[in-house]
Amino acid sequence: MRLTPGWKRVATALLVAATAFYLAYTITHNWQQVRAFRWDVDPLRLAASLVAHVAVLAWGVWVWGQVQRRFEHAPVGFGTLLRIWFLSSLSRYIPGKVFQFFAVAQLAGAAGLSGKVLLTSLVVHTGMALLSAVVLSAWTLSGALLPALPAVPVGIATTLVALLLVHPRFLNAALGVIPRLLKRETIRWNGSWGHGAALLALSVLSWAFYGGAYYLLLSALTEVPAGSLTLLAGVNALSFVAGYLSLVAPAGAGVREAAMTQLLLPLVPASVGAVLAVASRLWTIAAELAGGALVLALARRGPAPGVDAASGAAGTGVR
Repeated sequence: MRLTPGWKRVATALLVAATAFYLAYTITHNWQQVRAFRWDVDPLRLAASLVAHVAVLAWGVWVWGQVQRRFEHAPVGFGTLLRIWFLSSLSRYIPGKVFQFFAVAQLAGAAGLSGKVLLTSLVVHTGMALLSAVVLSAWTLSGALLPALPAVPVGIATTLVALLLVHPRFLNAALGVIPRLLKRETIRWNGSWGHGAALLALSVLSWAFYGGAYYLLLSALTEVPAGSLTLLAGVNALSFVAGYLSLVAPAGAGVREAAMTQLLLPLVPASVGAVLAVASRLWTIAAELAGGALVLALARRGPAPGVDAASGAAGTGVR
């Protein structure tokens, strides 16, 4: 049964309201616990975490560029992809996940690029990001959160399944579903199984970098055990998956924070975890806004010498 647009808006409002109430209740009901917790805000480390977050987002755009090269299209300049991604990322806060994809197609068309290619490559990149997040979480969280499930067997099994899913046959079968969901034509993935495995590995590395930035954020707000870096990388990755799979919540708002609150329980009380989860959301928004402001500022300077203004395929200048 498909929901009408009106009912989708109602479902979105209810989901966001429910998760917001959960977070607010968890914090306010245990306010004394939050106040008594040892907070130690380090402005320099906080700024470093924001810079690291923007760098991680830029790295993710570079990985997207590697995915795009496996389709029949001239390589798109890194600066052009940065501009398209950062500007379209703000549309994630519109209810429904498809708005960012539509924004990418529109921005690509305005830049004289193939919206169909960039849209399809972004879908593949997003799928690999979700798969790699699950893989990283399996290796880092299984033993910590579920002692009955040793991390090594779970990690190996999850990795093997992920490697199977990046086989060209599975990727193209998944892409065949997109026209019915997004009502937009897609194209075939031309990469080999080895290309898919390499891109999956790059995506796992992206989450490892993201985990480092997330660790910097939390350690800028309170004392965090040095040995918790791998655990926090998994918490951040799995929280993203939970938020993204909440199809009606804009940018996973509320759902991601609720999941993060629960996943942080081995380290901090629920009330403190809720505060840290909300801080993480604000941190993410700040990084996206900072990245968008940066690419717009660079765009005003004009394309770098040697950049083809029609295709944006040469160099790394931002169009």
